[in-house]
Amino acid sequence: MRIICTQLVLLFSGFWGLAMGAFPSSVQIGGLFIRNTDQEYTAFRLAIFLHNTSPNASEAPFNLVPHVDNIETANSFAVTNAFCSQYSRGVFAIFGLYDKRSVHTLTSFCSALHISLITPSFPTEGESQFVLQLRPSLRGALLSLLDHYEWNCFVFLYDTDRGYSILQAIMEKAGQNGWHVSAICVENFNDVSYRQLLEELDRRQEKKFVIDCEIERLQNILEQIVSVGKHVKGYHYIIANLGFKDISLERFIHGGANVTGFQLVDFNTPMVIKLMDRWKKLDQREYPGSETPPKYTSALTYDGVLVMAETFRSLRRQKIDISRRGNAGDCLANPAAPWGQGIDMERTLKQVRIQGLTGNVQFDHYGRRVNYTMDVFELKSTGPRKVGYWNDMDKLVLIQDVPTLGNDTAAIENRTVVVTTIMPLMKNPILRN
Repeated sequence: MRIICTQLVLLFSGFWGLAMGAFPSSVQIGGLFIRNTDQEYTAFRLAIFLHNTSPNASEAPFNLVPHVDNIETANSFAVTNAFCSQYSRGVFAIFGLYDKRSVHTLTSFCSALHISLITPSFPTEGESQFVLQLRPSLRGALLSLLDHYEWNCFVFLYDTDRGYSILQAIMEKAGQNGWHVSAICVENFNDVSYRQLLEELDRRQEKKFVIDCEIERLQNILEQIVSVGKHVKGYHYIIANLGFKDISLERFIHGGANVTGFQLVDFNTPMVIKLMDRWKKLDQREYPGSETPPKYTSALTYDGVLVMAETFRSLRRQKIDISRRGNAGDCLANPAAPWGQGIDMERTLKQVRIQGLTGNVQFDHYGRRVNYTMDVFELKSTGPRKVGYWNDMDKLVLIQDVPTLGNDTAAIENRTVVVTTIMPLMKNPILRN
């Protein structure tokens, strides 16, 4: 009897040891949000809630436990304090947004401490080993579109909120092809300045524009274009932004100007339709931003949580110990004491391949999005219509079932094409002109 009891105790002890060394049932993750990202935070919370309440135990064998900080990016001390707060809590990875003021601080900490940052913010210039870029670069798609339209003389309006990558690509291509590009930085413009600029450009007979700005400034520019009557036939605008359907363009539809943009989320896919059904039921008081469809940055945020969850599932299957015991302390230590399992986390994140709200989500060795297809749209008087697609293998492919544009004056005069793509980041010095 004593032998049997001893065996039972040993067996129980073995199970207890396995349990103690098993993958954690609660996985700590970080969340860093900046100003004007309420809807993105709603998408973050919803994705975590749906994961944690999934009835499929194999899909959610652990809970995601978020530690969230809101940061004021103009204050570098606040950014540092927020990151260190996350690190001290023992998070295994951080989902975070940044702008041009905070990107260097966050990416530097990630590199020093081997903590991976999953972000829907603009792709960083250069290589950052521990940064996973959910947002694809627009440069390849934009250059393909300019080639398609055979533009060789146009105005490029930009700000520096997302860096200089598109400006760099435009000016390099202009130098190669002999384009005449008037590049104008508008980040310090007000409404009066926009109108004065548009009038001056009109006197110069400038009718073709590429606008590379984030959504708030972009929407303001478009409003000023309408206010001075430049949204009519004869004008053509290419919008270098992944959220074409996030932009209000009703007056452009009726005005007749050509408008070209980029759309990342296909709202007709089953996964997006299912998510939208859930999104519409959210309490707007508790979930700010849920009164409107998710912007592309919110969709990227949702996909970011899916990527993190799949990464932890993969690590669990591989029986990789991701514990932060003993090294979840001072992020300002000198020399830096990086997390021992940070390389495993970074490697596994980059190996993830899932279907998300933004289609196929997959990364290369540098943490950049690869291997996905985006739809091409035209905006008619009845709304947007799919006319093709673009991917990094086939490039721009038109599948229009309407008369050839060259023989359809009405279609030429009042159309909006929507294209989205990804191309590798360029490493040449920034060209300014």
